[in-house]
Amino acid sequence: MEIVVFTKRVPVTQEEELRILEDGKAVDLRKLPHRMNDWDNYGVEEAVRMVEKGGGGVTSVAIGDAEADEVLRRAIAMGARDGFLLETEEVLHDPFARATLACNFLKKEKIPFDALFTGVQAEDDQFACFGGMLAAMLKIPYAAQVIGVDSVEKDHLVVRRELEGGLQERVKVSLPCVLSVQSGINEPRYVSIMGVRKASKVERKVFKASNYADNVKSLIEVTKWAYPPKKEGAAMIAGDVNEVCGKLLGILKEKGVYQ
Repeated sequence: MEIVVFTKRVPVTQEEELRILEDGKAVDLRKLPHRMNDWDNYGVEEAVRMVEKGGGGVTSVAIGDAEADEVLRRAIAMGARDGFLLETEEVLHDPFARATLACNFLKKEKIPFDALFTGVQAEDDQFACFGGMLAAMLKIPYAAQVIGVDSVEKDHLVVRRELEGGLQERVKVSLPCVLSVQSGINEPRYVSIMGVRKASKVERKVFKASNYADNVKSLIEVTKWAYPPKKEGAAMIAGDVNEVCGKLLGILKEKGVYQ
């Protein structure tokens, strides 16, 4: 089975204080560490496991600047056969533009695939719609929130989808198809620094995104970045124990927490 996994390089912002540039048009990401999008990590792992079991190959594709080669090296270190970089200096915030670019690339380069994997969403923009848009443009079946691949057949896959309330749905998806992979589907393997260095010796192909720009347009425009409004500070209750308890109960009743 030939599987193409779309991977994205994202900034690690969980423990960083973000700084908005003066014009409010962008966030300063220059000094932030970056990594492979977490959901894409699970997608690569699942694809590699499938080809290890049934044969075939995994190709990792990234859209971004030259630094995005980092995620291709990691995917290869995990077991992908090769990596393709759609190089663009312009940041494509709009998932429609990214999906159109990816669709054009797959068609123009005649990339063979039985399945396309994406992460459920990206950590940075969290639109969670790239996979669905790509499937619609390619006119092939799509399944989202995939938490398990139970069976791989010649013309279809049997997968489990995660639903609300802990429920799971088991569906048959005809090939070729697009799957958006959910975290928890597997345990991604550890990749050492030496493994990434060895992967750097595997040739990655670079394609200019401008060659696949037909009908690539942004339907969403980032107009301004802003900090969330500051919340009021904590209220300090003074007095003896009885006074503090009485005031606290009054606040809870006022907020509707205590009847």
